[in-house]
Amino acid sequence: MNIEEKIEQWEYEHFTSLRELNPVTKKNYLAIVRMLLEKEQMSKERLIQLAHRIKPLMYPKDKSTLPYKLYWTKPVPLTQSFYFNFNDASVVQNKEGEILEVNDLVKICEFTCYHRYGGYYGCLRPGMDEIIQQFPAHLLTDEKAEYAVEVIFPSLNLHDIYDSVIDRHVSTVRVYQLKNGLPLELHNQEVIYD
Repeated sequence: MNIEEKIEQWEYEHFTSLRELNPVTKKNYLAIVRMLLEKEQMSKERLIQLAHRIKPLMYPKDKSTLPYKLYWTKPVPLTQSFYFNFNDASVVQNKEGEILEVNDLVKICEFTCYHRYGGYYGCLRPGMDEIIQQFPAHLLTDEKAEYAVEVIFPSLNLHDIYDSVIDRHVSTVRVYQLKNGLPLELHNQEVIYD
């Protein structure tokens, strides 16, 4: 199925939601859908290649025993959530068994990112594949540049995080560059595709 057929299929499946929109808003939604469908065609090999250079960061969840700061996360399959399942055991440790510190980050931008809807209220399931597919293209022109990303949802209020027309959760992804590059432990991390 080519991209035009996929867009037609999407319009057919979302007819009820789309008919409520004015023509300008509908046009904007279709542009977003086109972007998402085109990006999702990124090859598995390219996703894996970029996943070696783009790593997720997380703050601990409620009831965590960890101090509230950013942590590197252990690898999970790119198509699964590093976010929803994050817990104290998800934190990357160095070879001495100590928590790998997050240091020398420089925030370079933020972008709006669209994520598969998990089907349950408050079940936010952003995958690294979605973040990488929607990553600002100009940041990827340098094939050696490395980045850290933090996913930010404004709240667990459905109205803040869910767009019913495109059936996606909407987040802000904060992108950081590291002054000294990724730590060795992250360079050696396995990248899992599922």
